[in-house]
Amino acid sequence: MAGDDFIAAMLGYEHRARKLRNETFDAAVINDSSWPLLQDLLAAHLKGQKLRTKQLCAASGLPQTTVLRYLDHLERFGVVRRESDPGDSRVTLVSVTEAGALRMREYYTRLLAIERQLGRSEEGLFSLRAPAENAGAKN
Repeated sequence: MAGDDFIAAMLGYEHRARKLRNETFDAAVINDSSWPLLQDLLAAHLKGQKLRTKQLCAASGLPQTTVLRYLDHLERFGVVRRESDPGDSRVTLVSVTEAGALRMREYYTRLLAIERQLGRSEEGLFSLRAPAENAGAKN
């Protein structure tokens, strides 16, 4: 089990990450439920891939109707785009737009800079030892 110091650091990291996400993206556009979809789409984008709607549903664990509703919303704000698969018109491919990818890169670049700065002061997530190394530590 992870030590309390590590858990506290993780909580702080997640709090800073959520705050930064809300500064980078309008909270009306991105929320805790749609964020993982956008992360999956960025990961695919970085690999030069597009995802099928069914892949997003499977990865998120959300019902298809919920994923489609989030995609409608994200598409209206220009963060994602959908298109028919040229090989099978029954399949919808989803990808992050260049504008969406740029915002995501901005977010992760800023988050890494914050963590590097905190890491120098031994308060950041990246300054901590892995949980396995902390297993024997008492808190």
